Amino acid sequence: MRMILSLLLLTMLAIPAQAAFNGPGASDGGFKGPTVGVEVTTVKQALDSKDDTPVLLTGKITGRQAGSNDKYIFKDTTGEMTVDIDKKIFVGRTVSPENTVRLSGKVDKDLMKPVKVDVKVLEILN
Repeated sequence: MRMILSLLLLTMLAIPAQAAFNGPGASDGGFKGPTVGVEVTTVKQALDSKDDTPVLLTGKITGRQAGSNDKYIFKDTTGEMTVDIDKKIFVGRTVSPENTVRLSGKVDKDLMKPVKVDVKVLEILN
């Protein structure tokens, strides 16, 4: 009985470790190719766009807003704005201000609040 419980415990501990594996041969899966139907590709355009407009931004995440776990400052050559990136979007990856990233999401305009982008996909380019 003790042997069965030990094997069961080891199996339960090994499953999360395998699920988090990101080494050689690991794959996030999905489509790899161009994103179509996006007209907003800069911060300046995003700030002037309507709510729920699809965006594809390329630039750098320069910092995190104080007091928030999911709001970051994103900067490209046209300006900077707040982006909302849930922890699950990072998929365990680390991003620093030195990394160039591509963010895919939608403009989020709330009454009496600054415009932000709700990020659905984060791709690290370098």
